[in-house]
This record gives sequence, structure tokens and C-alpha cells, in this order.
Amino acid sequence: MSRPVSLIFCAVLALLAGCNAVDSRIRQKEAMFRALDPATQQKLRNKKVEIGYTPDMVYVALGSPTSHSERSTAEGQTMIWIYSTSHTEYAGRALTHERRTLVIDPRTGRRAVIVQPVFSDVYEQTEDEAVRVEFKEGKVSSIEVNQ
Repeated sequence: MSRPVSLIFCAVLALLAGCNAVDSRIRQKEAMFRALDPATQQKLRNKKVEIGYTPDMVYVALGSPTSHSERSTAEGQTMIWIYSTSHTEYAGRALTHERRTLVIDPRTGRRAVIVQPVFSDVYEQTEDEAVRVEFKEGKVSSIEVNQ
């Protein structure tokens, strides 16, 4: 397969995988999804979340959160869902170990050990908060998107 064709094929597969995930979540919450108007259904299919949505609606649109927490204040309970993205960044090179090599001089028979430093590339995995959704009284009260 030529490179452009294989790239297009991979892009289509990635797109279908994303669609399959949403479709799978819709099947899990089918009764709730069918009760929604067509415009709201399309927003969920497009991974859009709005104020007033229920946790089930957010789940269908975005999937399970990376992490979640609860906050209690005088105004009541707030449930917080956090969706994170992760990526790997090159962090440079570091000394990882030493290579020892035994060398024998063919003329004298003397032996010596040569110690050579070995450096390796180092990568760091970072996780960034992408979306924070807050629920009060079972409805989305706040959406924060970090770009």
C-alpha cells in the first residue's frame, strides 16, 4: 500500500474507532438516549456537552472520566469529572549505565578494562487536564475546557 493510501486508511480507522466508542456507550444508555430530541442526540454523538446535561448524557458524549472527585460546600455537593489527555515528551539524554570491556594487548598480553558511559534517550509521560465537568443536583453546572 502506498504511503498516502495507508495514512488515509489509518485516519478512517481512527475515526471509526471513535464512532464505535460513542455508539457502544449509546447502546449502554439506549433508553435515556432515545428519550432525547434529535438535536441533543446529535450533540452527544459529536462529543458536545452542555450545561444541564445529566451524568448519563456526559458519559455517552465523553466516556468515563479519567478521574473524579466530590466537593462539599455550604451550597451543597458538587461532583467533578476530569478528562485528561496524556502524551510522551522527549526529555533529553541521560547516563543509564556503564559498559565494561576487557581488552588484551596482543603484544604484551596485558589486560585492561575499558569503562564507557552509555547514554539513552529519556522520555517523560505527562498528563494534562483537558475537560472538567462539574455536576450540582445531578446536572452539569460548569464545563471547563483547557486548550
